[in-house]
This record gives sequence, C-alpha cells and structure tokens, in this order.
Amino acid sequence: MDLIAEARATATRAKIAALLLPGIGTRQELKEAIARGIQVVRIATQRTEADISQQHFGMAKELGLEALSFLMMAHMLPPDALAAQAQLMESYGADCVYVVDSAGAMLLHDAAARVTALKRALKIQVGYHAHNNLGCAIGNTLAALEAGADQIDGTLRGLGAGAGNAATELVAAVLDKLGINPGLDVFALLDAAEFVVAPMMPFQPFPDRDSIAIGYVGVYSAFYCTRNVWANSTALTRWRF
Repeated sequence: MDLIAEARATATRAKIAALLLPGIGTRQELKEAIARGIQVVRIATQRTEADISQQHFGMAKELGLEALSFLMMAHMLPPDALAAQAQLMESYGADCVYVVDSAGAMLLHDAAARVTALKRALKIQVGYHAHNNLGCAIGNTLAALEAGADQIDGTLRGLGAGAGNAATELVAAVLDKLGINPGLDVFALLDAAEFVVAPMMPFQPFPDRDSIAIGYVGVYSAFYCTRNVWANSTALTRWRF
C-alpha cells in the first residue's frame, strides 16, 4: 500500500494500477488501494477460471475503477476457447482482456492467433503480456500489435518472473524505429533502466537453462521467480495503441 501511495504521489501523467487475484484480494484491500491512489485494477485468473472473477469486476466498476482482466497461462488454451473465457470477463464489466503468456511459452504465431481470436470475439480492448523464457518477448509483443492488440505491457530492464518481461526501454526503441511510438521518451527510459532499476536488481533476468526449460514445457514462471517476484508489482508498465 505504501508503494501505491508513493507511485501516485510521484506520477504526473501515468495511471497507477494494482493486481488483484480472486481468493486473495478482498473488498477491504481493494478499498484501501483506492484510498492510496490506484485508478486501475488488473483482475487475474487462470485461463479456464474467468467465472470466478464476476464479483470482483462488479466491485471494481462499482468503486469507479478501470478494470483490466488477465487470463494467465493463455498458451494452454486454443484461441477460440480463450476467447470464450474473455467474453465472460467482458460480460462482467472488463474494459480490456489481456492474453497473458505467464510461462513465456508462446511463439509469434501463438501470440498473434490468440489476440486475433479475442479481437474478433470482443467489443472491448485486448491486451498482451509477454515473458521472455524462449527469448520471444519482443517478437511476441510485436506480433500481438500486428494482430490488433490495443494495450501491451513491459518492465524496465525486463524485471519480472522467469526470464523477465518485455523490456520497456527495448520496446520503446523498437516502436520508435517502426514509427508507432505512442509517446515514449526512449532515452529517458534507457536512463531509468540503467541508473534507477538496474542497481536495485539482484540479477538480470535472461533465458538461462532453467527459464528456457520453463518456457519449453510451459510451466508457470512463478516457480522460478522467488528472487524477483516483487517485480510485476513495482515495475509493470502498459501502453495503449
């Protein structure tokens, strides 16, 4: 909660979000997070468990929040089945549904197929969240954008579970080279990654033997992230397109 308050006091144009896991996050904690300054809540379920999030989306909208949904381990469901789960979240009040590659197991065609399926099935926005276990975080993010993703995620220095997330500064540079920069200051992000985030990191996430194995077999990256599990709660950034 102190991190939320500090982030809100510091940010001048960014919205501050928190992640809520049904069964762990409660109304009491969500109300406190709102009091501390969140404007967005990410409600995360496993890819086949969208139905457990109904009351949480209702609560989020009742309290005036932008509500995003996270369908985790999305590589384990075919695109059409994932879209059916996304439709449930849309019916509950989600403003955007994210395809989440929790294990870093997707290849470019996997990311594109799932984003395409959700874009066809939904009237709301679609997002994509990458992990880099197979070295495809940037490629998958670009494939998701080409398939129509409205929002994407990144973390400075790739700070995140497994082999990390798509690095914010790297995504910014690539988008700028492609002429689709949504307003990111590439060199300011490079400085932030190098001089602010890197000194706080116990190690640099990268596709080593263990994280590659996790992506290869499609196991949730949290089994490998005890050293940096705090990353996604402190560094995650999203962009709209």
